[in-house]
Amino acid sequence: MSRTYDGSETTGRATPHELVRNLEDSIAARLAAADQARDEVALAQVQADHLIAEAGAQAAEAARQRTAAILSAARAEAARLTEGGVRHAAELTEIAARRRNQDVATVVAAVLPQLTRPSRREASRP
Repeated sequence: MSRTYDGSETTGRATPHELVRNLEDSIAARLAAADQARDEVALAQVQADHLIAEAGAQAAEAARQRTAAILSAARAEAARLTEGGVRHAAELTEIAARRRNQDVATVVAAVLPQLTRPSRREASRP
């Protein structure tokens, strides 16, 4: 018994045309899935670029804030040290003035008695 192909579905087997159509459908579905995956990857790349840019901006802001805090602390320390230096310089100036005054007083004390005593020439004059 030979059977001729009549294209009917009575045999339970797919026809070559149906196999080709199924293969084409499978390929189209895979291409669609690949296109969707490519789109998702592109979207993920855009999102990653955005996150990287945002993280960079946040890091820059954090660095700016830390730098401002460090500079503020350094300025406060410099002001404190300058004030201390000015105070110390004033104390040294006061000490130097006191010593100068003491030196002048010592010289005056040594010279003044000589000026108030008559010299030998004046004492020997009639």
